Amino acid sequence: MKKFVCLALIPGAICSSAMAQSAGSLITSVGGAWLDFGQSSATPMTSTTAFGTYTSPGTGGQIHNTFTAELSMTYFVTDHIALDLASGIPPKLKLYAQGTVTPVGPSGPGLNLGNLQPLATTRSWPPILFVKYYLGDAQSKFRPFAGVGVNYTWYSHTELNSTFSGALQRFAGPGSHVESSLSPSWNPAFNAGASYNFSKNWYATASVTYLPLKTNATVTAYAANGQPALTNKTRITANPWITFVGVGYRF
Repeated sequence: MKKFVCLALIPGAICSSAMAQSAGSLITSVGGAWLDFGQSSATPMTSTTAFGTYTSPGTGGQIHNTFTAELSMTYFVTDHIALDLASGIPPKLKLYAQGTVTPVGPSGPGLNLGNLQPLATTRSWPPILFVKYYLGDAQSKFRPFAGVGVNYTWYSHTELNSTFSGALQRFAGPGSHVESSLSPSWNPAFNAGASYNFSKNWYATASVTYLPLKTNATVTAYAANGQPALTNKTRITANPWITFVGVGYRF
């Protein structure tokens, strides 16, 4: 009946429901995301060898800011509540470090991490599933929203600075090799933003997401016999603020 009334109006008029973010609407958005790691940090590096475990004071690190492309799919369960899956191109993260690591104590060999730029790189895979609440009614052009979500982050293509991995191999002896890993994690996520309907099915959207993200980094040098000769560990706090700006299409 609503459709019939709409069609009966003056020719050329657009029914308001055609532009609505209403129950059953599916909106796909693409755009750019700026990842701000200004709050990132790393605990002092702890090294374990046959001589025991030693923490190198003054060592630490940060992740540098980066940019990536993001894709999100938003499904409106009701006129106000939507499920949103945010993903995109896995950003390449660069970890920079400071201080001198001395794996067997201050009297042993050391390596200035500040000279290694960057210390390591990795690809981060951080999809987030949000539940969002939209203000205003379904036909409003401008709709602020807020959401909470859950994130699972994992990592791939982790690479160490060649000078760093070379030093670890020399410590472990001929025939040694180095392996590195970053632990995956489940995390909450918090989001706020707004969308603006500027055409029949097109929307501009912008949002800010806070992701309290941490990971355990482990780098191990294995001797030729397969036994660990040196294991370095640090806990990295990333905690990025993610600013997204994009356009969306309503199906």
